[in-house]
This record gives sequence, structure tokens and C-alpha cells, in this order.
Amino acid sequence: MTQRFSENRAGGQPVTLADLVPVIWRRRGVALLVLALLLAVLGVVVPLWQPDYQARAQIGFLPAAPAPLASRENAQPAAGFQISDLDTEMAVLRGTAVLSAARSVLQGEGVDFDPKPSRLAQWFGAERAVRPAAPAGSFPAESVETIREARDIAILRGKIKTAQIDNARVIEISLFDPDPVLARQMLDAVVNSYVWKRQNDLRQKLADQYAETRRQHEAALTNQQQHQQALLDWQDDHPLATGTINGAVGPGRGDDGTGRNLETIRQQREAARIDFVTLQSRQQAIADAQGNMGALLRLPEIANTESVRELNLRLADLRSKAADLARRYGARHPLVLANDAQIAEALADLDSAITAQIAAVNRDFENARTRIEIYDGEYRRIMDEMAGNNRDRLGFAQLQRALDRSSDEVALLADRARLMQSQLAALRPDVEILQSPELPGKPVFPSRRHIAMIGGFFAILLAMAAAVLREYFDRALHRASDAEALTGLPIFAVLPHVAYGDGKGRATDEENEAIGHLQTIIRLRSEAGQTGADGDMPGATSSQPQPQPQPQPQPHPISNTGADAATPKDAGRVICVTSPMPGEGKSRLARIIAARFARNGQRVLLLDGDLRRPALVMDGAFARQRAVRKGASVEGQEAAENMPDLQLVLQGDCAFSNAVFPVHAPELAEGETGTHPGYDFLGAENPVSSALAGQLMAEKLGHVIAVLKAKYDFIILDAPPVLAVADAIWLMRAADDRLLLLRAGKSRRDDIVDACNRLAQAGCAADGIVFSGVSRRGAYYGSRKRRRA
Repeated sequence: MTQRFSENRAGGQPVTLADLVPVIWRRRGVALLVLALLLAVLGVVVPLWQPDYQARAQIGFLPAAPAPLASRENAQPAAGFQISDLDTEMAVLRGTAVLSAARSVLQGEGVDFDPKPSRLAQWFGAERAVRPAAPAGSFPAESVETIREARDIAILRGKIKTAQIDNARVIEISLFDPDPVLARQMLDAVVNSYVWKRQNDLRQKLADQYAETRRQHEAALTNQQQHQQALLDWQDDHPLATGTINGAVGPGRGDDGTGRNLETIRQQREAARIDFVTLQSRQQAIADAQGNMGALLRLPEIANTESVRELNLRLADLRSKAADLARRYGARHPLVLANDAQIAEALADLDSAITAQIAAVNRDFENARTRIEIYDGEYRRIMDEMAGNNRDRLGFAQLQRALDRSSDEVALLADRARLMQSQLAALRPDVEILQSPELPGKPVFPSRRHIAMIGGFFAILLAMAAAVLREYFDRALHRASDAEALTGLPIFAVLPHVAYGDGKGRATDEENEAIGHLQTIIRLRSEAGQTGADGDMPGATSSQPQPQPQPQPQPHPISNTGADAATPKDAGRVICVTSPMPGEGKSRLARIIAARFARNGQRVLLLDGDLRRPALVMDGAFARQRAVRKGASVEGQEAAENMPDLQLVLQGDCAFSNAVFPVHAPELAEGETGTHPGYDFLGAENPVSSALAGQLMAEKLGHVIAVLKAKYDFIILDAPPVLAVADAIWLMRAADDRLLLLRAGKSRRDDIVDACNRLAQAGCAADGIVFSGVSRRGAYYGSRKRRRA
């Protein structure tokens, strides 16, 4: 049977409300607890909430008016309000100057800015907050008053909000306060203070501008007189001035061809500069190839020289002749040696020619530099001569232009002063109150009712979120359907939750019915011939890799009856019970299954496969029954050492009949009395080391189970947890029916997946799941009270 171990939803399936409703219902306890806590907090917060009342007012600004009179086109227009100034005015309205004036007005009307205690403080008997007083000798009285004023202004600023209405020159001012009368009173003081300050500032600004214009006019008159005197002085110093400059009388000198000489010198200097740059690049190329004759011969300025070209051809001819002579006469022949001497002489001559050419390039470079310096000096001389000719002419033009500018400035400032004087006489305010503050009738959002509604809504959402988060972060299983979807294994039985403190260990009615259902499934599987020896149901395929076949164990002397290792056709059926982790109730399930089969009159053996924590050590009831079986005292006396047990049976030191002892089967239902057939028990007396336990399980368990199947109808293997020790794998491999016990609220998803993967990889995957710990549902025949009735 192919198994799935994925807990995720199928890809592309979004979470819907239909998926959240059952989650919230399952976690209704958490949701109700969070909802109750949030509602309790809301019940405390809502009465303490102080809603604010909003008082509103509107201020309008007049557009800029044209100047009443202006004698010149460039006169400054009258001061007026522009729509782009709205942001600035809103900042001024909430500024310190306006709020300080409003504070003074409110204090005169008896308004107190001290914060009132909250309702919670009033419940505890707290009075109005006391103004801060300066310690004796620390601050002067003016400093304390400054601190109080800054605090009151900050309080008042925090209550004010400003906004522009649509696209008009109108500002809406809102003031929020828990007291509606106080809100209207404070807003009225703020608006009136701003209007007064706006008018006063506008008048003062215009008066300051008029005074500044008068001062600038007087300074311009003085400057004009100075320019006139400078022009008269210049004319006295140049009595022979002739010619005109822009219509004014000025000095004049003839042009003797200086301009034409300047252009000629400029062209010669530019040609010399080109030669200089060319020779500089050649000199740089020679410097880069210095010491490399081949690189020097590749330069055009050297290779194109006649002497170098002739020497280079001669050298090439000698080298070709040397190769021919060496091939004909050998390296030591006098002709070859003479040719080598000629080659050396040609190389020396070529080097001398290259050196001479490099020196010629350097001389040309120095000559070009000298020419550039000569042309630069001549160019500067001519420029200085021309500047001297034009200096007098430019000085007269500058004095004339300065006089014209000062005259224009005097006329402009005179017109501006007359315009400002008329504006100051006809000044009218550019701001007016369009809507006076009114008494607000109801609080603004959020009021107490709004807080209660929003808080209740969010309390429900948070409670639902808490339930969903609790479900998301809870890694334990709670439903049998989740276990089936997680592992892909069928559910053989669903056991109700029972209290483990019951010393009798009896099963409840619901648990008894579930065990009966499990017994029926096991019998049907036995009759159908289904086995888990190869890890799969008949006809199913497994996607897990199968382990390599283990070597067959040697004959083992466990039985004094002489039974061989072969299993007969009517051999008993082996049922193995395990769980992913300890504490999930697998041992109790194994005992109940054993008791149920024993009650039906069948031979049952309960084999405790946990050699590290055997039941004879962990469970006192088994130890007492074993002590009675072996003849030891029940109280205060331990069993004798080396008493036959499962360890000795696996080691071959004793027969299983000496280690097995009967166990009294407990009642299988509530209210049930009487004696019922018991079952046999086989387990270890003392804990076994890990190395020895693993070796015994791997080598001896299979043969022992094969012999025991011939003696019993059912063998119940109580295996240790899969994730705790590896012995559970050997026990599961030896079983016909493999049961994986999962406990609701205890077994974690990751542990279940790991356990299933380990069993599947070992070729002993579980056949089915027994899910325990669910809520106790009524049995088919009803509760004990109904049966008695």
C-alpha cells in the first residue's frame, strides 16, 4: 500500500471560511477565553474614554489688490495675500505668537490649562494636578512662568488642526476638547488673536517697507551725486578727449594696424603650437622604444631617414649572406668571421644613425618650443598695447553708465515711496472671519459607542485569530481523520480518553467496543491471509526501498518440546503494537488486546519487547504476579537472581516455558465482575544494555517468534517506541499485524511522519492506526446507567 506522509493541503486550494469554522469550533475554549479577556479590558477602557468635541471656524483671505497709483512700470506692487501663502498662514496660526496671545485672553476669562485627572485617577481619589513649582533658590520666578507658558502653548497647539477648504482662500480651524463649551471658548480666542496679529503685522510690515524705501532713496541720491562728481573729475584730467562713445564725448585714438599684426602673430603661434605637439608625440614614442632597436626602426621619423634606410638594407643583406656562408663553409670559416665583423660594424653604424636622428628630433622639439615662447611674448605685448589704448575709453563709458544707473534708481525709489505712502494711508485688512466658532452638539469619532462597537468587533476577530493560531502552532493530532490524512494508513480503531490512574486497568464501555472492532479487523485479516511480513497488503505496491534479506538464524534451544523453526500452517498470529514516542499508551493497549483475546478462550502471549525498560521493572503488578508464580514473597522480597526471563530465552540459556508466567486478565467493561481467563506474559527481568539488546533482537527474535507461534493463537508484541530505540523495527518485521498507536493531543505530526518513514524504509510499514485519547462518545448499548435502567 503506497503511503502519504504529507500534512499540507493540496496545491492551489485556498483556505476558505468553511475551513476556518471547524477550526474555531475545535478551539472554542481559546477563542472564548481571549474574547472574555478582551471584553473585560473593553469594559474598563470604554467608561474611561474621554470623547472630544470639535469646534469649527473659518477664516477667509482677500486677493491681492492692484496699486492705487504708480508713476513707473517697474514700481513694486502693494502687499497682498496669495493663495500660495495658505500653508505659511496655517503655520502662523499654530505658532507661538498667536497661541501666546490667545493664552493671555483665556487666562483673563478664567480658563485653566492644568490637565484634569482621568476617571481612573478620580476613582482612586486623585485631585487636580498641581502646577510645577520651582525649588527654593533654583530658578527665578520668570523662568517658572516661562515653563508654564510653554506648557500651556503646547497643550493648546495639540488641540488645534488647520486645513484648506477646497481650492479657495479659506482656512478651516478645528479645536478638539472634551468640554464643548471650553472648546468653543478657546477657538474663539485663537481666531480673534490671529486676526488681530494679522492686521497688526500687515500694517507694521508696510510701514517698515516705506521706511526702508525712504532710506534707500536717500542713499541713491548720495550715490548719484558721487557719480556726477567722478565724471567731472575725469573730464578735467583728459582735456584733449575727442570722439564719441555711444553718443557721449570721450577720448579717441587712431588705429595703426595693431589689430592686423595681432591676427598674424596669433596664426603663427598656432602653427608653432601644432609643430610642438607633433614633435612632442614623436619624442614620447622614441622614449617608449628606447633600448629596443626593432621598435625604433618601426617609427616613421627614424625608419624614413635615408641614412638609416641604407644601413638597414645593408644589414639585412649581410645577415642573409651570413646564413648562406654558414651553411656552405661552417661557423669557423674566415669568410663567415669576416661577414660577422661587417654585420657588427653595420649595427654600430645603424645605432649611430638612429642616435643622430633622435638628436635631430630633440633639436626640432626645442626649436618649436622657442618659437612658441617668442610668439607668446609678442602676442602679449600687442595685447597690452591695445589694452592701454582702450583703457581711457572704457573708463569714460563706465562712469557714464554708473551715472545713468544711479539716476534711474533715484527715480524708481521716489515712485515706490509715493506708492507705499498711499497704500499705508488706504490700508484695509485682508482677512475676515467667515464662520465664528459655535458650540458643538455631539462628540466626534470615536465616541464611547464607537469604541465599544469597534472594540467588540476586533475582540471577535482577535479571538478567532487566537483560535486559528492555536490550531496552526499545535503540532499534535486531535482527530483520527487527520492521522489518516497525514500517514495514508487506515484507522483500525478509535479509543476514547481514559484516566490512567485506575489501578484495575479495566476498559470503559466505549473502549471495549473499539477493542472489539479492532479484534474483528484482525480476525478478518487473518482469515483473508493478509500479512505484514513484507511490509505491504496483498496486491499493493510499496514505494519504499526494501532492506536486504537477513541471514537465517541458527537453531535455538528455546523449547523443551523439540519444535523446529518451521512455522506450521495453523500457527498463531503475531500482533505488534508500537508508537512514535513514549507515553502514548501502547503498553495498556497491548494488555487490553491480550485480555480481550484471552477472554474468547484463545491462547494468548503478551511479549514485552522493551528490553531497556521492561514491564517487570516499570510495572509493579506484573512483578507481584511473577513473584507469586515463582514462589517468592509478594511483599518485601525480590525474585531470585537469574530467574528465567526473555533475555535468557533469546540467549538460549532457558526454555520459554520456564520464563512464561500467567497473568490475570482484568475486567473488560465497567461494572463487570468475575474471573476471566488470563494470558501468558514473557518479558525481561532486568534492563539490558543497548548493544546486547540490539544484537539479540536482530539475531534471535525471528526464531523465537516462529517457535512461539506454534504454541499460541495470538502473540501480542509490546514494542518500544519507534523513535526511541531501533528494537521496534525488529519486532514490527516479525509481526503479521502491525499497529501504530497515536494519542490525540499527545502524538506530534513530525514524530508521526518520522516514525512512519523509518518503518517504511525498513520494510515493515504499519498496517493500520489505533487512535486513542478522543472524547468519550456513548457506546452502542449506552452508558452504565442506561444498562442498569
